[in-house]
Amino acid sequence: MSASTTQPSQTKRSLSTVVIISLVFCGAYFVLRALPDAQCGFLLYEEVVNEYGEIELCATNHAGFLDLTRLKYPVVADFTSDAPLRPGQTSAVALDLKTRGGMSIAPHELAVTHTERMHLMLIDPSLEDYHHLHPEADGINGRYVFEFTPKRAGEYQAFTEIVPLRSRRQAIAVSHIEVPGVAGEPRFDKSLKSVVDGLHFELSGVPESLRTRRDHRFKLTVRDATGAPAALEMVMGAKGHLVAFDAARRGFAHMHPIDNVVSTRTAGLSLGGDPSGSLEFMFNVPNPGWYRIFAQIQIDGAPVFGRFDLKVE
Repeated sequence: MSASTTQPSQTKRSLSTVVIISLVFCGAYFVLRALPDAQCGFLLYEEVVNEYGEIELCATNHAGFLDLTRLKYPVVADFTSDAPLRPGQTSAVALDLKTRGGMSIAPHELAVTHTERMHLMLIDPSLEDYHHLHPEADGINGRYVFEFTPKRAGEYQAFTEIVPLRSRRQAIAVSHIEVPGVAGEPRFDKSLKSVVDGLHFELSGVPESLRTRRDHRFKLTVRDATGAPAALEMVMGAKGHLVAFDAARRGFAHMHPIDNVVSTRTAGLSLGGDPSGSLEFMFNVPNPGWYRIFAQIQIDGAPVFGRFDLKVE
């Protein structure tokens, strides 16, 4: 009698234990999923494409070039404007962000990465006119708006970079914005220096022969007209960024200062480089050919873009 009543009691206790353990693991899963958005920020520093064309996060390469002719993400960005865009004219443009299944992606579904929920990079066919913009949400229906002032005609390649909170992985939509007129052709000439608005940009540490799929460490120095280090201000959580495009505009590499990667991991801080005003970056690309690199900094609240041309063997 007692043995028969003890066995069901033990079974109930075992079932209760299983239920409790299951609830604990389920709760832990959702707690981890709900960690602060800042955790997504450093994931972007660690994104590379492996030999199988897959995205890997938290790897050791800080400068993986994303060839978006081979990588397909489940997001779509469509652009519309009230009137045709014209070179030199500022226009309001709307961006409709959706999944490939047609579901709108609202702003509260996006993580904040590098201080913004969305990064839009635009580059014209000649690779002369580069824009890095941050469209703002127009409600919660997946529509975002921004102002765009193209300098040239042609079909601008548009890379819309986001990190959905649900997946916590970078996603990029590739699309186009048409500016009527005759598009220019890209022209390259190896250059490691440029002068823009009185600021002298220099890229050092570049070897005579650049190779594909190798890490190259570059140093960016920006000086003012007197030769003193420029007073760089924080922009998107760092004192400078490099973005590289290949000649065919197949993709891009979005590079951040190495100090920023280290400090984000260790102390949650953003450092700006050494006292000389230099910033160091890692550069790694999969395909040979010409690359145009834009260096974005901020002075007196305004962005300034230096540029360089490199050929990879």
